[in-house]
Amino acid sequence: MHYFPTLPFTLALLLSLSSAAQITEVAMTFAGTHPPDSAVLALLRTESEIMEKHRVVAVRDSLRKEILSPGWFYHGVDGMPIDLKGLTARQTRNGFKLIDAEVMREILYQYENTAILVLHERMTVEDKGERKEVYGSLIMVLGKENGRWKIQAEAIGSEPPPR
Repeated sequence: MHYFPTLPFTLALLLSLSSAAQITEVAMTFAGTHPPDSAVLALLRTESEIMEKHRVVAVRDSLRKEILSPGWFYHGVDGMPIDLKGLTARQTRNGFKLIDAEVMREILYQYENTAILVLHERMTVEDKGERKEVYGSLIMVLGKENGRWKIQAEAIGSEPPPR
């Protein structure tokens, strides 16, 4: 496996759902066996735009459905996988709001028919009426399905605050 150099491409995957939020942009690092695929980068931009422009969870997720694989799943910090319908229902029920986010580091591993995005972030969220700052990591798996790139899975984990 060989790695490609860092390119000055910025992507804030989890953009703010608050107009007053500050988003810190970072340079995405590229690795893997293939150069970054322009269709993968476009898909990540579409995901980012949906997260930025649509504040209501149900609306956001109805738009994301178009870019997700039919078999997509999300694996949250609770250790339980959930599908889009379940995630939408849970976040709606909990009154989940992403207030602001800072992507601290992100790497896109590009392969022939698979791409993996790994990012580390700080977020301010409101969940179940409680506002809190959380640090976490996300892995997003993208794959080609019938010649089109789709997001196939996302898993998040919590991390301690940086020292």
